[in-house]
Amino acid sequence: MAGTHTITMTVLSARGRETFSTAQLDALEAVAQLHVERVPERLPDADLVALCAGADVVGLSRRATQDVHAGIIAALPRLRGLAIHATGREWVDEEALHDGDILLASLPGYATRVVAEHTLGLLLSMSRRLHLSDRRARGEFGSDISLRGWELHGRTLGIIGMGRIGSEVARLAGAFGMRVVYFDTQAVTTTAAESLPLDAVLATADVVVLACSLQRGRPAWFDADLIARMRPGAVLLNPARPGLVDNGAVLAGVARGHLAGYAVDDSVFDAQQLASVEHGRILQSAHTAWYSDEAIAAGIEAWTQELLALATVLQSRPLPAEAG
Repeated sequence: MAGTHTITMTVLSARGRETFSTAQLDALEAVAQLHVERVPERLPDADLVALCAGADVVGLSRRATQDVHAGIIAALPRLRGLAIHATGREWVDEEALHDGDILLASLPGYATRVVAEHTLGLLLSMSRRLHLSDRRARGEFGSDISLRGWELHGRTLGIIGMGRIGSEVARLAGAFGMRVVYFDTQAVTTTAAESLPLDAVLATADVVVLACSLQRGRPAWFDADLIARMRPGAVLLNPARPGLVDNGAVLAGVARGHLAGYAVDDSVFDAQQLASVEHGRILQSAHTAWYSDEAIAAGIEAWTQELLALATVLQSRPLPAEAG
């Protein structure tokens, strides 16, 4: 068995070393030669590669790049472990990592609660028109824009994707007296919701929540056909990934009144597009569902632990030049 050897680790984070506590930095420096770089905004590929060259383990967030593609991976021949500060993996070419025998770690559970709570926030905003009420109070428009809403109690919430977040959304929605139904391609054990076929969820739900993952390279699958199958007057909530939904189709669905509204945790429509629909029918929350004090702390700790685990595993693995 090969002996242990020194691991070189490079972490790119928005605040550099200030991202981590002293204890977290000490723990990482105990297992690796650590380099932490402050990267507050997206880097060109060449700059990212230059910062990470020579590293056995790399830690990345989506601040640094939106796409860890095969070209980046090929340009880092020493890379043997990648830890991403994210739940979704669609922005990483996992096939290229597998081909290079590179380990991948992500953070699947650090923001479950806060994203579920944010989803209920989107739901309450759409049902009670809270975003419009604030604008009315600021004098941005007059009484011709209705603030009349509707109650959640007795309504049907349909969840597509009954994983961690979907299950927590179901639990929270139950507290409002909503009937919760769901569709998932996998078997799910839950008492918080009733399993139905996809068409039945779309046809019966007053509100549909997308809580499913996005597959790399797959086009938007929630398209005009699925929107047409939704109950007329329903609301679509997307706290997951904007790439799940055909933006043109959902905008058209809202404009013609088939959908009562669409809320998405990102910024995907510009002012000209929003002008084509009634005020308040589209709500964008600028990718803030995860952004809470608790989730930030939990995410950094989970990221630290994944970096430590990768370094520990790789210390006893032979270097690529030693293989065979």
